[in-house]
Amino acid sequence: MDLVLDREYWPGGTNGTLLLDGNILCHCIEPPAAYFRADTACIPEGNYELELVPDTPMQRISLFRCPNGIRSERPTEVELCLKQLQRNIVPVSGITGEGRGVPSAKAWANLLHLIGQALQKGEKATLEIRSYPE
Repeated sequence: MDLVLDREYWPGGTNGTLLLDGNILCHCIEPPAAYFRADTACIPEGNYELELVPDTPMQRISLFRCPNGIRSERPTEVELCLKQLQRNIVPVSGITGEGRGVPSAKAWANLLHLIGQALQKGEKATLEIRSYPE
């Protein structure tokens, strides 16, 4: 399963659209990694392998950096999760501003389900993060 996150960078944060096979799953927001640096999001662009982390009631999705297709040993500090924290990607039902939106439990549950199904089938779940196409 290959997900794509197309991003738009703004001084107050990053807004994105999460796609599966070219279809929109949900929108996402991210806080800026550096104060008022529009070109610096909390997670670098690139390809990541996804893994579910069931150690919390809400679960998380860890992102493992995969340069040249080789998975890193440790997950990236940033994760996909439902609560907006300092360094994460949050699925939202709507974008309300630069890096701001309404967290969506429905989008989150759908994302967990899709990734969980892929992993149970023995498939890889990946996320490509890129700039919004011009």
